[in-house]
Amino acid sequence: MTGHVIHLNTSIHASPEAVWEVLTDIPHHPDILRSVKSTRLLTDGGYDVGTTWSEERTFFGHHGQEELHVTESDAPRRTLHETKLRHDAIRTAWSIQPNRDDTTRLLVTATMDVSGRSPAEKVLWNAFGGHSYNATRKMLAQDLEDIRVEAEKRSGAVTGRHRAS
Repeated sequence: MTGHVIHLNTSIHASPEAVWEVLTDIPHHPDILRSVKSTRLLTDGGYDVGTTWSEERTFFGHHGQEELHVTESDAPRRTLHETKLRHDAIRTAWSIQPNRDDTTRLLVTATMDVSGRSPAEKVLWNAFGGHSYNATRKMLAQDLEDIRVEAEKRSGAVTGRHRAS
């Protein structure tokens, strides 16, 4: 049972490769993303399927550490990472698409599967899950903005404020 699905995107004045570099720069996410308090790589090597890290942030109402695993990686076009928080499974897919106007579109889709919850937990989720949805949507919009600013900074582009949609 899907609890929430969030789709957001933004345009970035940087190449897909520059956006990919920021998105997969896990050790520097606490410096790039205001929603991430800390990260710790748990695997060696570059970013690819199997890369695992621990991250502290709030996501879909869960606070604290979570362990993320890259399950798809197609540089510089798409990546997917997954985490399990108690009974819930969360998948976050990032898609990077070049635009005709020399910008890059970055799309994120976050999906929360609550099928592992008990019937009572599902009732509570249906009653109060909207709050975590709104908070997570806001956090992901901030992440898109933070990635945009960093990719444009690394590319030497002039950054202005954009709104994720």
